[in-house]
Amino acid sequence: MPKKADSGDTTVDLLDYLFGPGDWDEHTDPHIVAAWDPDLPCPARTPDRITLSGLALLLDAPVDALRGPKPAEHVWHVSVRNAPHRPHPDRRGVGDGGRRDGGRRRDRSAR
Repeated sequence: MPKKADSGDTTVDLLDYLFGPGDWDEHTDPHIVAAWDPDLPCPARTPDRITLSGLALLLDAPVDALRGPKPAEHVWHVSVRNAPHRPHPDRRGVGDGGRRDGGRRRDRSAR
Protein backbone atom coordinates (compact mmCIF):
# COMPACT_ATOMS: atom_id res chain seq x y z
CA MET A 1 0.00 0.00 0.00
CA PRO A 2 1.43 3.40 -0.94
CA LYS A 3 2.40 5.66 1.90
CA LYS A 4 0.49 8.92 2.18
CA ALA A 5 2.72 11.88 1.54
CA ASP A 6 3.82 13.56 4.74
CA SER A 7 4.92 16.74 3.00
CA GLY A 8 2.37 18.66 1.00
CA ASP A 9 -1.38 18.50 1.02
CA THR A 10 -1.57 19.46 -2.63
CA THR A 11 0.17 18.14 -5.71
CA VAL A 12 2.21 21.30 -6.16
CA ASP A 13 3.32 21.19 -2.49
CA LEU A 14 4.45 17.59 -2.87
CA LEU A 15 6.30 18.37 -6.12
CA ASP A 16 7.94 21.34 -4.44
CA TYR A 17 9.21 19.03 -1.70
CA LEU A 18 10.30 16.23 -4.06
CA PHE A 19 12.13 18.54 -6.47
CA GLY A 20 13.62 20.54 -3.61
CA PRO A 21 16.58 19.56 -1.41
CA GLY A 22 14.52 17.33 0.93
CA ASP A 23 14.55 17.43 4.70
CA TRP A 24 18.23 16.43 5.00
CA ASP A 25 19.53 17.37 1.54
CA GLU A 26 18.79 13.80 0.39
CA HIS A 27 17.25 14.86 -2.94
CA THR A 28 20.45 14.99 -4.97
CA ASP A 29 19.12 14.23 -8.48
CA PRO A 30 15.35 14.76 -8.65
CA HIS A 31 13.87 13.88 -12.03
CA ILE A 32 10.93 12.18 -13.70
CA VAL A 33 11.63 8.50 -14.34
CA ALA A 34 8.43 7.50 -16.16
CA ALA A 35 5.27 9.23 -17.30
CA TRP A 36 2.24 8.74 -19.51
CA ASP A 37 4.00 10.78 -22.19
CA PRO A 38 7.62 9.91 -23.01
CA ASP A 39 8.21 13.53 -24.07
CA LEU A 40 6.95 15.04 -20.82
CA PRO A 41 9.55 17.62 -19.82
CA CYS A 42 11.08 17.44 -16.36
CA PRO A 43 10.97 20.63 -14.25
CA ALA A 44 14.40 19.83 -12.79
CA ARG A 45 16.09 19.21 -16.14
CA THR A 46 14.19 21.61 -18.42
CA PRO A 47 12.62 24.33 -16.24
CA ASP A 48 12.21 26.51 -19.32
CA ARG A 49 9.70 23.94 -20.74
CA ILE A 50 7.57 23.19 -17.65
CA THR A 51 7.28 24.48 -14.11
CA LEU A 52 6.33 22.56 -11.00
CA SER A 53 2.92 24.25 -11.01
CA GLY A 54 2.48 23.32 -14.68
CA LEU A 55 3.29 19.68 -13.92
CA ALA A 56 0.90 19.79 -10.95
CA LEU A 57 -1.90 21.00 -13.25
CA LEU A 58 -1.27 18.06 -15.59
CA LEU A 59 -1.21 15.58 -12.72
CA ASP A 60 -4.39 17.01 -11.15
CA ALA A 61 -6.33 17.15 -14.45
CA PRO A 62 -7.90 13.67 -14.10
CA VAL A 63 -9.10 14.47 -10.57
CA ASP A 64 -10.41 17.87 -11.67
CA ALA A 65 -12.28 16.21 -14.55
CA LEU A 66 -14.23 13.86 -12.28
CA ARG A 67 -17.96 14.30 -12.23
CA GLY A 68 -19.34 14.06 -8.75
CA PRO A 69 -17.37 13.87 -5.53
CA LYS A 70 -13.62 14.08 -5.72
CA PRO A 71 -11.33 12.20 -3.35
CA ALA A 72 -10.50 14.26 -0.29
CA GLU A 73 -6.87 13.13 -0.36
CA HIS A 74 -5.40 12.24 -3.74
CA VAL A 75 -1.74 13.13 -3.20
CA TRP A 76 0.42 10.05 -2.65
CA HIS A 77 4.16 9.48 -2.69
CA VAL A 78 6.01 6.18 -2.94
CA SER A 79 9.79 6.14 -2.62
CA VAL A 80 11.66 4.09 -5.20
CA ARG A 81 15.29 3.18 -4.78
CA ASN A 82 17.42 0.63 -6.58
CA ALA A 83 19.91 -1.46 -4.68
CA PRO A 84 23.43 -0.03 -5.04
CA HIS A 85 24.50 -2.85 -7.40
CA ARG A 86 21.53 -2.30 -9.76
CA PRO A 87 21.90 0.05 -12.75
CA HIS A 88 20.30 3.48 -12.55
CA PRO A 89 16.92 3.42 -14.33
CA ASP A 90 16.79 5.77 -17.25
CA ARG A 91 13.62 7.19 -18.76
CA ARG A 92 13.79 4.89 -21.76
CA GLY A 93 14.12 1.64 -19.83
CA VAL A 94 11.38 2.41 -17.33
CA GLY A 95 9.20 4.29 -19.79
CA ASP A 96 9.11 1.24 -22.07
CA GLY A 97 7.29 -0.62 -19.34
CA GLY A 98 10.01 -1.22 -16.79
CA ARG A 99 10.20 -4.85 -17.79
CA ARG A 100 12.64 -7.19 -16.10
CA ASP A 101 14.43 -7.54 -19.43
CA GLY A 102 15.84 -4.04 -18.99
CA GLY A 103 13.55 -2.39 -21.53
CA ARG A 104 14.63 -4.58 -24.46
CA ARG A 105 11.77 -5.22 -26.85
CA ARG A 106 10.82 -8.80 -27.44
CA ASP A 107 9.83 -10.21 -30.81
CA ARG A 108 6.09 -10.60 -30.36
CA SER A 109 5.58 -12.14 -33.82
CA ALA A 110 6.80 -15.49 -32.50
CA ARG A 111 3.67 -15.90 -30.36
